[in-house]
Amino acid sequence: MARQNNFMTIHSSENLSATTSSGASRSAATPIGINYVRISSSALAYVKLDSAAPTATVASGIAVNVGEPITVVIKEGFKVASITASGTATVNITWLEG
Repeated sequence: MARQNNFMTIHSSENLSATTSSGASRSAATPIGINYVRISSSALAYVKLDSAAPTATVASGIAVNVGEPITVVIKEGFKVASITASGTATVNITWLEG
């Protein structure tokens, strides 16, 4: 039986300051050759991944809770936007090679 290697290498990372009005706070574009992003947050935040200029909303964003990072496939050139329903959060965006 073959085994699958699910390990990825960290390319780079950045932080976003998410607030209740920061839906247009965006990361840099996905680096060339990167297909995965790991997103974690210091408090409940909502994110949107899209090309050009994504705007995150609580109603349609992907929930990222504290201690529950998500790893998703992302297209080259896409950006990540974040927002909170209340309070503030630091959203960490880690670009992964794998």
